Amino acid sequence: MASKQSAPGRSPPSAQVVGNAFVHQYYHILHQSPELVYYFCLENSKLVRPEDQGMMSLITTMQAINEKILSMDYREFEAEKKTVDAQESLDGGVFLLVTGYLTGKDNIKRSFTQSFFLAT
Repeated sequence: MASKQSAPGRSPPSAQVVGNAFVHQYYHILHQSPELVYYFCLENSKLVRPEDQGMMSLITTMQAINEKILSMDYREFEAEKKTVDAQESLDGGVFLLVTGYLTGKDNIKRSFTQSFFLAT
């Protein structure tokens, strides 16, 4: 996450550097140890995703987010990140937009888009 404070004489890392580091670590953990992904969340974090018939579901607690992620069995997929767009945002936070493909054991590429807000 971006930080407002940095060592004397050093500027904080750019939003893109922060974003790339986060995305690398997040997707690695998502596929290798999905039970740990909820550590990226705070109790007021939100997970919004499409469900059946295109309805959007809102998941609002760390426990519920963890249960949802585990139910999706991401260990069975590999993520190929196509783009990572990182923008500085509110109070030193970073807004991320990630696009790419998820490939399962069936070797079918499924497009995905995921956004994150990294708060300070």
